[in-house]
Amino acid sequence: MSNELHNLETSLKEFLEEQQSDSSNSRNSILYKYNNLKIYMEPNRDKTPHFIIRIGISEATYNIASGEKISGGFGSDERLIRRWFDKAHVKSGLNNAWLQSKKVKTLFFTNKNDED
Repeated sequence: MSNELHNLETSLKEFLEEQQSDSSNSRNSILYKYNNLKIYMEPNRDKTPHFIIRIGISEATYNIASGEKISGGFGSDERLIRRWFDKAHVKSGLNNAWLQSKKVKTLFFTNKNDED
């Protein structure tokens, strides 16, 4: 799962940097802004397939099936995140990561029960 999510994080960072490269911001400030971008999933929190993006202190949760925001927000970056989500490989990558996260959860609980 971590490899899939890492690839998606890299894809989103590169997309955001590319989209904002023509803006008045310098390239270094753009790179700094997205340096700590993280994508993760919490299947224990909600059974609906979702992904969470964290940039700095901002965080938003999105539905994998529709790409709709469930909670949180990023201001002007939200439209760019939606455009990234609409790219061909993103939804399938998120679906794969979700399925893997469910397997990891199942394996964890199975192993824990075996120890009892």
